[in-house]
Amino acid sequence: MGEHQLLPPPALRRLVALFVTAILFLGPPAMAHSREGPGPLAWSLPSNLSASGGRSTFPAIGALKPSEGLIVLWIDYSDDPRGEVLSRYRAAGADWGDPVNLSASGTNDEGAVLFADAQGRAHAAWTRRATQYGSDLLYRVWESGSWSPTVVLDHTATYIPGPYSLFFVEDAGGTLCLFVTLGSGVRRTCLHDGVWEPLSPWVYVWEMQGMAAIVAGGDGLFHAAVLGENEDAPFGCDPWLNDAYYTTTPDGVTWAPLVNVTYTGTIAYDAGLAFDPEGVLHFLWSDISPRCSLDSERSAVYEKVLAGGVWSERRDASIPRQNQAVEDLELVTGSGGMLHLAWSEGLFNESGQAVELHIYYRRWAAGEWMDAEMVWDSSVDSINVSLALYRGLIPALVWEEGLPTAEDVYFSQRGKLHRQFFPLLPR
Repeated sequence: MGEHQLLPPPALRRLVALFVTAILFLGPPAMAHSREGPGPLAWSLPSNLSASGGRSTFPAIGALKPSEGLIVLWIDYSDDPRGEVLSRYRAAGADWGDPVNLSASGTNDEGAVLFADAQGRAHAAWTRRATQYGSDLLYRVWESGSWSPTVVLDHTATYIPGPYSLFFVEDAGGTLCLFVTLGSGVRRTCLHDGVWEPLSPWVYVWEMQGMAAIVAGGDGLFHAAVLGENEDAPFGCDPWLNDAYYTTTPDGVTWAPLVNVTYTGTIAYDAGLAFDPEGVLHFLWSDISPRCSLDSERSAVYEKVLAGGVWSERRDASIPRQNQAVEDLELVTGSGGMLHLAWSEGLFNESGQAVELHIYYRRWAAGEWMDAEMVWDSSVDSINVSLALYRGLIPALVWEEGLPTAEDVYFSQRGKLHRQFFPLLPR
């Protein structure tokens, strides 16, 4: 008899596959990528999605259902200083398609946001600004494999100083809304039968200086994390520093008074919030710990939770370390109420600057945060991370990486199985 390999029966092979899947999604976290080589459940090696030779910044990623495709947006400055909105799509089991220019205006297109809904569509909105005609709020939708023509949601003859801050969010009834913010001002529009309603008039939220995140709750309210005045900063020192505040609104018009979540002890650079399966609200923020602030102990990702109308004590969501330097973060809710967190973290150098910023990931389930994982130990700064959940479970990340004026957009996803470690998995 010649040599041959004994294979287990199909039932056993299915059992092995189920066991490995359980480890991937419910058990101990995957091994983080290292330069020594990937572990059995490693993050995939980052791939450069832009490679433009210019500046590629502020990426956003969405996971399409049920096609299991991924779609990415970013702002390209190859014709600096004018920005263009670029997109790439990856179908399930395929390679990334070529970049598509969604704006192609020759003017300044920035501030793009992306939302993938349960019907397999991806919604994109951004700001166009040109001194000769003012500013526009633009929209396109990805549906049935292509992008729709551009729709102008709003036009103003005013050339605004920067792009709007835009936030797609579905309300408790599943209606998709777009919040448009500029400083303390807020407008809103919602999508009905494929048509966006006229934007509401500007309302101004007292003490808000900018919005960071907004989610819909089961109570019929929108819950928002906003940035406002750093109440404990010394007079005349770093007036741009912020605290993170919490507020709610039923309709985008009436807003509850702001509650300072960070005061005292820290300041806030970025913030996010999400509900867990018990209806508890998790409020996270990043503290960049500048030297010139009395209201900042150290740099970290911090968390408080709101349950029964009471805020918990502050705790670390990142792992404390010496000379820690944290910048932006993103928090999303996945299948089963699992929370997924990604953030940018490095070290402070002797000049107090954040350097060697890497991308980290951590997930929350069953009442606790699991071990933190380094997605990529970059040799240059990695910032502006965006997170989506492929197949509703597998985190997929994009971020901006590179030296100033030469950034690119990189992609990695978690849970890539390497068959050399699990040869019995069904093919």
